[in-house]
Amino acid sequence: MRTGNISLVKKMNKQLVLKLIRDQHPISRADIAKTTGLNKATVSALVDELIAEHFVHESGIGESTGGRRPLMLRFNADAGSLIGVELGVNYLYAVLTNLNADILWEQRRSFRPSEGQEAIIGEMMELIEAAIRRAPATPYGVMGIGIGVPGVVHTESGTVVFAPNLRWDDVALAAVLRQRWPERPVIVENEAKLAALGEKWFGAGNEFAHFVYISAGIGIGAGVVLHHQLYRGVSGLAGEIGHHTIDVNGIRCSCGNIGCWEMYASEKYIERRLAEEGRSEWLDERFSIAAMALAAESDEQLARILEETGRYLGVGLLQVIYAYNPEAVIIGGPIAQAGEYVIGPARQEVRKRILVKKESEPSIISSKLKEKSCAIGAAASVLEAVVLPPEFAPV
Repeated sequence: MRTGNISLVKKMNKQLVLKLIRDQHPISRADIAKTTGLNKATVSALVDELIAEHFVHESGIGESTGGRRPLMLRFNADAGSLIGVELGVNYLYAVLTNLNADILWEQRRSFRPSEGQEAIIGEMMELIEAAIRRAPATPYGVMGIGIGVPGVVHTESGTVVFAPNLRWDDVALAAVLRQRWPERPVIVENEAKLAALGEKWFGAGNEFAHFVYISAGIGIGAGVVLHHQLYRGVSGLAGEIGHHTIDVNGIRCSCGNIGCWEMYASEKYIERRLAEEGRSEWLDERFSIAAMALAAESDEQLARILEETGRYLGVGLLQVIYAYNPEAVIIGGPIAQAGEYVIGPARQEVRKRILVKKESEPSIISSKLKEKSCAIGAAASVLEAVVLPPEFAPV
């Protein structure tokens, strides 16, 4: 066997051991060997390396199963910090977390898209700088910066190819940030994809190998996880489902096309219906789906608008289910704040229209991480890139 192959096998085994400790701690060396099939000497050597690297620590004595009581191992979530930032259509939300995505610091800022790219990126950099200043002293410090963007992203270069709701085209966002922090990895990705990653690592997607996360707010996007891994497609377009057509004679979308799904199952549709129904009191800066859902308990008109949105959501979900046949669809973003007012009708539409009943119906559930899913997913993208690469994770 070539030296390079031996090195790769060792790296894969080490990542396998680290992931197992992270997922099942406290765990003993003997149980790691039993679960992975690696011999005890190999496991012991890899664990010793991980302890020396501060990613694992011993945490007391476990129960005996017949021999000596084993030393138990834990993942060291405080070995470093991660920064995750969500760039919304009209806000920035940043978190500083440990390696278990426990939030150590967070801040949200609003902006107007008309402020322009330079001003918005400047505010983003201020938030990142604030997060770095608040990072605790750890062996690895801030291990990287992840950014979620509402648009199509070229993942390798970190360029925002097209973000229609921001009116951004070919913005080299990662390059700008790497120039400011050249010593830290910077990952820029579509916000729905990162939210899916957050749910996979720390939320409602943890128990599923195949699921689709739907981010429904001002627009609609999706993150697709297949075989435990984020699916991007050939050019990063996988998940741009908000722009599939559900009404060829419908309303023009901000992308330039007619009748896109996001014009019927998003905040845009709700605001348009509120205006049509003369409910202008809901169309000021204080508008929120959560407040509307609360008011809908005693307001049939508001409840009906949310139900309509849910039905359109269900119609669009059929295309997602046919395309990916997932175990679950996780609904996140502001629309999910309406809860069963939207998700219930969406389930009903899927159940009514789906070709094969029962066996092909996925679970349709709410996001566990809620409004934090993208920012936590952005932090998780750094964790994957630097500590636990997905290609080394068992599937």
